[in-house]
Amino acid sequence: MNGIQVLLNLHLLSDPRLCFVVVISGLVSMLGSLNIASRPAAVITGKVAQATTISSIFFMISRLANMFYLPLMAGFVGEAVRTGDTTQLLQQIQLVVFGSAMGSLASFLLLPNFVNLFCYLVEQLDRQGIKSFVRPSIIVKAAEKFAGRYPLKARLGDLAGIPVSFLLFNVFATAVWTIGALSAVYCSGAKPEYSSTALLLSGLVNAFAAIAFSIWVDPQAAIITTKVIKQERPAEQVYATALHLGLGNFVGGMLGLVVLHLGIYIIMNATVAIGAGGAQMAGGIWMIVALNAALTVLASTTYASRVSAVVTRNVAVALAVYNLFFLVTRLSQQFYSPLLGSTADHLVKEHQVEQLEALFRWVLAGASLGSFLGLLLLPTFVEVINKAIAQIDRHQSVPKVLGLCLVPANWPAIASCLRPPGLLGVGLSDLKQLPGFFLIGNVVVLSIHSMGTMAAICAGAQLHDNPGAARSATLLSSVVNGVATIMLSLVVDPTLARITDQCVDGKRLNTHVRAAAVFLLLGMLLGTLVSQLIFTPAIWFIKFCAVDLINVLRAVK
Repeated sequence: MNGIQVLLNLHLLSDPRLCFVVVISGLVSMLGSLNIASRPAAVITGKVAQATTISSIFFMISRLANMFYLPLMAGFVGEAVRTGDTTQLLQQIQLVVFGSAMGSLASFLLLPNFVNLFCYLVEQLDRQGIKSFVRPSIIVKAAEKFAGRYPLKARLGDLAGIPVSFLLFNVFATAVWTIGALSAVYCSGAKPEYSSTALLLSGLVNAFAAIAFSIWVDPQAAIITTKVIKQERPAEQVYATALHLGLGNFVGGMLGLVVLHLGIYIIMNATVAIGAGGAQMAGGIWMIVALNAALTVLASTTYASRVSAVVTRNVAVALAVYNLFFLVTRLSQQFYSPLLGSTADHLVKEHQVEQLEALFRWVLAGASLGSFLGLLLLPTFVEVINKAIAQIDRHQSVPKVLGLCLVPANWPAIASCLRPPGLLGVGLSDLKQLPGFFLIGNVVVLSIHSMGTMAAICAGAQLHDNPGAARSATLLSSVVNGVATIMLSLVVDPTLARITDQCVDGKRLNTHVRAAAVFLLLGMLLGTLVSQLIFTPAIWFIKFCAVDLINVLRAVK
């Protein structure tokens, strides 16, 4: 890279492949920004959990689309590697970042339309469930609702008393999210010998940005929403929050052009450091197994948070806690994916690729162990989250509560949350209270999610003689997990949210949400076991898709 350049080379848009990627990046950004419309919709409809779920669906669709266009970038990276010149690659990435910012601007301008649409979808979900969304009549009605604009009572510059700090955090986190994966794509071209490590670091950067949203931005928005619903604050604060968060997404997207070089610098150094340690990772696979088990235990807390939402009746704050663990659940593999990538890079260099699949099966076994431990610890997690909700409501800050957990004087209070293993009083007879597709879908999706990244890394390593296809295979890891996440968002999360809201409203017994948590955790355990069976077929399928994708890109060019 020669200096810092933020001027856009628009001549590159003569390439139809790049035009397509830029347009998709804009759509991704627009869909990803729509979660801000859920807060006004929650206040207007009074159905907080279901409004949050609708926003999660849009967010996960955006993640899938994001992961779809990244494999297309592999063709541009291949050209940079062949020519030894990454200048044009950097300019192509800058245009993609700009397209993302324009998508955020569109989301901001259409915010009243999306609030109107969200209100309709929430009411529809509450009345007839998620399956009704595929009916043509519902789709037509949703389009009609989107054509209308809900009258938001807020003006730019008038914060209505909301804190500025979390708005600034939103801008920062958006900038990091915008450039994270693209910075990693650039580094994979600049350091082709560590391409798997570089590409898999993209998920870690995005995980950092997503967790920043969940710690500093979402909880504050949740607190404002809760206070408005309880009529302790004026409704204008929710509208002002949505309006300024929407503008912040656009500003953050544009800021991405400025911090892109910094992101590349950081990921480049991390790539070299982690990639050079591939030999140690291959020999120390048990550390990764233990890490996967620990992260799976943490992921199991997402179900405990739903039980706590019903117990405490503080749904918005409970869902803020849920969102934090939700992101850890969906992004947990991104924390150790670069370590898996460095292992693959090392074994490719040592001509020992055949060892990789056996090593990764042990990592999958770690997920099964973590699921089992999460089931045993369910009563403890419910009690911990109950107390966390009370403390967040008291201190009005997730970072402050997390800081208090680090103070030794508070450790006895945390230890007092320990409970004997148990199933919260749930028995087999409670199974009939839950939809079958909901439970079966959970097992199927989690079996895919558990092994998606590892199958893609194995496929990329086995295609090392075809660098373009190998790079595409590695990037397809996010597509596999994205599909699984979308399915969770469409099949599992809406039903669980509906059960939660109905328990809070007294339309269901509290036992139903406890049964959902227990059987979903059992499904998580079963899903990790099924992943062992589908691991090898998944490797073959990803290899087939990667080779076909490279052939299509060559034909388009």
